[in-house]
Amino acid sequence: MKKVLLAGSLKDLFAGDGSFLERADIEVYTAYTYGQMLRLHRKEGVDLIVTQLNMPDMKGEEFFETLRKSEELRQVSTIIISEDTLDHREQCKRCRANAVFTMPVDAVLLHSKMQQFLNVAPRKAYRAALAVAIQGNFKDRPRPFYTENISAKGMLIRSEEPLAKGDGIFFSFFLTDGTHASGYGEIMRTARTPGSLYQYGIRFTNIDPAVKTAIEAAIDRMK
Repeated sequence: MKKVLLAGSLKDLFAGDGSFLERADIEVYTAYTYGQMLRLHRKEGVDLIVTQLNMPDMKGEEFFETLRKSEELRQVSTIIISEDTLDHREQCKRCRANAVFTMPVDAVLLHSKMQQFLNVAPRKAYRAALAVAIQGNFKDRPRPFYTENISAKGMLIRSEEPLAKGDGIFFSFFLTDGTHASGYGEIMRTARTPGSLYQYGIRFTNIDPAVKTAIEAAIDRMK
C-alpha cells in the first residue's frame, strides 16, 4: 500500500473518474496546514507529499527544513505546486523538494511524476465481465460484476451490489487472450457513482504467480 498526502487546495487536480489515486493500492490523506501534514506523516509514514508552496500556518522553507532535520520524517518524496513568479521560484529552490510544478499544472505530467516517485505498477483500462463471490454474502453464489481497470496488484470493479470496505472476495474473469484469471482480494476502497452504481478498489491478496504474469503480459499488450 502506497500513501499519498495532498494539500487540500490541490484536490481539484485529481478530480474525475479514472484518477490513479482511486486505485486500491493507494491511500490518500488530505491536510490544510503544514502542521496537519506533519502530524499525519508522523502517524501514517506517507510515501509522497504533494503540497502548495506556502500554507496558512507557515512558509514552505520552514516545513521542508522540519522534514529534512527529522530522521523519522525525511524518508518521503515531495512535490511542490507554486505560482510561476521569480519570488516563488527562489523560494522553491530553498525548499529543495524532489520536484516542482508551476501553475497552471500539466496534470498528465504531474500524475506521471507522482507514479514515478511511488513506483506503482501500471494500470490499464480493461472492461470485462467478472464473477465475484463473497463469503457470508450472496450465500457464496457468484454475482455479475464488471472490471474498469486492472494492474498486477489490483483492479477497479463496478456493480449495483452494495459491498463494504474490508470484504474479502473471490474473483474470476478472462483476459483478452482467453486466459482465465482467478484469485482472492480485499475491498480497499468504495465509491458511489451516478446511476446507482458502486465502484470498488480491489487489492489482490492471494493470486497464483502464473495469473499475475498473465495479467502483466495483458497490460503490456494494451500499451
